[in-house]
Amino acid sequence: MGDIIFKGIKVEEIDLTNKLQGQKKLDIEQRANFNVKYTNDNKHCAATLIIDMMEKEEPMDFNFKIAVVGFMDIEGTMDKKEIHKLAYHELFPHVRALVMTILVNAGLPPIAIPKVQMDDSNIRIGGNNAPQTGGLYS
Repeated sequence: MGDIIFKGIKVEEIDLTNKLQGQKKLDIEQRANFNVKYTNDNKHCAATLIIDMMEKEEPMDFNFKIAVVGFMDIEGTMDKKEIHKLAYHELFPHVRALVMTILVNAGLPPIAIPKVQMDDSNIRIGGNNAPQTGGLYS
């Protein structure tokens, strides 16, 4: 059995459009994508969480996208599905806090993104095709 050690995050992308006029109740549609890439030796990984949300009726007036990468070390040997779950649980609170902070500072309500239940049925592990020395692969 092993564990993952959280090393830090990097925001790769932030995109916000807020052209809403006056006070309005928001009906938010949200999509999320989560991917983990590993080094060849499986001792490190980079987990990317992308959150994309928009107002259902006026998506051109309000939309928000953020892509955050979390870097982690992997201690011991673990199944990649288990690493995937642990990485998500480590990264999610940081992304949730970032989203709320950005939106509140932009004059919007603090929208708390929902946490996805990670289980084996919604995790797909890709192949080890074309890894490069020292690089990351899915």
